[in-house]
Amino acid sequence: MSGMEILIDEIDGRLHAAVVSKGKLHDLYVDTKHMGESWSSLYLGKVTKIDKKLDAAIVDLGNGLSGFLPAKHVHQPGGYSSEARSGIAEKLKTGDMLLVQVKAEAKKASQHENHKVPRLTTRIYIIGHHLVYCPLASHVTMSRQIERPEVLSIGERINAKGGWILQEHAVEAEPDVLEIEARQLAAFWQKIMGAKDASDGRPRLLKSGINAIYRVMSDYGAEGIDHIYCGTKKVFDMMTQWCVTFDPPLANSKRLRLFRPERTAQQLFDMYDVSTDIETLGAPTVHLEGGGSLIIEHTHALTTIDVNQGNASSNVEANEAAALEAARQVRLRNLNGAILIDFIGMEERWRVQKLLDSLTDAFKGDPAQPQVHGFTRLGIAEVTRKRRTGTYLERISG
Repeated sequence: MSGMEILIDEIDGRLHAAVVSKGKLHDLYVDTKHMGESWSSLYLGKVTKIDKKLDAAIVDLGNGLSGFLPAKHVHQPGGYSSEARSGIAEKLKTGDMLLVQVKAEAKKASQHENHKVPRLTTRIYIIGHHLVYCPLASHVTMSRQIERPEVLSIGERINAKGGWILQEHAVEAEPDVLEIEARQLAAFWQKIMGAKDASDGRPRLLKSGINAIYRVMSDYGAEGIDHIYCGTKKVFDMMTQWCVTFDPPLANSKRLRLFRPERTAQQLFDMYDVSTDIETLGAPTVHLEGGGSLIIEHTHALTTIDVNQGNASSNVEANEAAALEAARQVRLRNLNGAILIDFIGMEERWRVQKLLDSLTDAFKGDPAQPQVHGFTRLGIAEVTRKRRTGTYLERISG
């Protein structure tokens, strides 16, 4: 038993998927009400402007929506790694129609900046359970967490055209399961191309972004999950449909369960006090066990996390607790971009290095692949985290 469970429910019209590890909320996935504009959405777009200064194109996506396509994310024949390093003007021209995918969702407008449009890519990917299909690529790559040499043989058994990314949990899957999934993803790609060819040549949405069920199962895999609880019959049917496509045995397994309340008005997210944790995600102050606190503040350029000792017995104890909780809050709030963590000062270099190691370990396994860059001369830890979907607050306010 891994001690990890997934709770899925619909709250205020949005699908929520909570990952609980050993009775504590570990990660959270939330859908927007408009999935067409979300991460991984596929569009037939039209280039409306070439901006040489930004080395990017502005792409009309239809229905008044536009996106930003940097030159480095424009795929060219010859494979991703061998693309010529030419500018946007050499790759595209105004009026070009092309298939694009949302690489990073738009940022909401704030008092400091205008609304930012989605960032796009033409390096298309179709996300499954164990596999990610890259129809324009020609190679097999694996999650960098995979180190077992026997996984190398998996790629040889996948015969569909295109490239493949094997998720970390793919190493546990049977070869026939991977082959079936590969054929399903390749067939899905053909449906998308059929929809593109049948269009009237105008910018339009071809495929909405994947919902919270697909995202959580792709990131965490079913194999390492003890139970999956669904809050309603509707959500249970959605999860069952995912199982039919990617993991048929799970559909009839006791690991997949419809939530049965033990008392009147009890909700699924009342388990493990998940609702309480979610309600605090908009608060700037997070209290630490043993004393101390985090103060989380956002600017238009970055997020800062200030560590306060409070009534913790020592700065060392407060810093260690803060490293774990800061990584957890970054995951739950889905913070991205530049993140600065101002720990309590320590003079001994070995303690500073130990804290850095603790912070790095705390971020391991985060699907958004954060990177800990070390401490500045002022003793502030620098972290960057990729933006895929919007922050928790952006998603529930949309």
